[in-house]
Amino acid sequence: MSRYGFRHAARMERIKMRSVRSTWWLVIAAVVSMAATGAGVGLGYRSHTPVATVAQILNNSLGGAILAQLLLGALGVLMVTGEYGTGMIRSTFAAVPRRRIVLAAKVAVCGGAALTVGLVASFAGYLSGQLAIRGTAIPAASLGDPAVLRAVLLTGVYLGSTALIGVGIGTIVRHSGAAIGILFGLMFVPMIVAGLFGESGISVGRFVPLLMLLNSIAVTSPIPGVFSAWISTLLMCGYAAVAVLSGGALLRLRDA
Repeated sequence: MSRYGFRHAARMERIKMRSVRSTWWLVIAAVVSMAATGAGVGLGYRSHTPVATVAQILNNSLGGAILAQLLLGALGVLMVTGEYGTGMIRSTFAAVPRRRIVLAAKVAVCGGAALTVGLVASFAGYLSGQLAIRGTAIPAASLGDPAVLRAVLLTGVYLGSTALIGVGIGTIVRHSGAAIGILFGLMFVPMIVAGLFGESGISVGRFVPLLMLLNSIAVTSPIPGVFSAWISTLLMCGYAAVAVLSGGALLRLRDA
């Protein structure tokens, strides 16, 4: 039984990730959904009265992240559960017996890819919205504005973190359908519950991923009562770390 270090494990994960067709479909769908939303928002505001503001255009142009987060989260889930479904995980653990190295390699490869895709998708949403309003009286949202640049960049980071949450959930559950269902529930159900309490739900809702995205991260000015964009992004990274560490603890205890 040969032993491979992290570098070899990561190379193996990159090959597996590129060779799976669903990876490419999810990546393309994430970018297209962001770009299509941005373009749709821009076209809709061309005839809007009164003239839209920079904040309105930008905030809504990044709204495609609602779908993109699920697509990249599913990418993270399938990074793990795909091998359990085919039984390939046994071969992986035979090649790399140290399971923590396997999980670390999956996190590194998936996290790096998802962060890159998330940033590309976020900029695609921004640029599509800006191109759609060209030639109108609507003011352009310049990346030279720190608030605009922050929203675009942190939306990309948010999307990348959802993929790592997917990796953690996939490691815990080990079944594609169930893991994606749990991911969907974690993203949307808490938002619905927090919404039932109206303004009083903000104290809890500010911890909810989707509400952080819509009210703090993908906006130029966070609404009162929620965390700042930077703190919300760090919280998302913290959620990803908890999910991955929990999955890693169970991975060591269970059979393949």
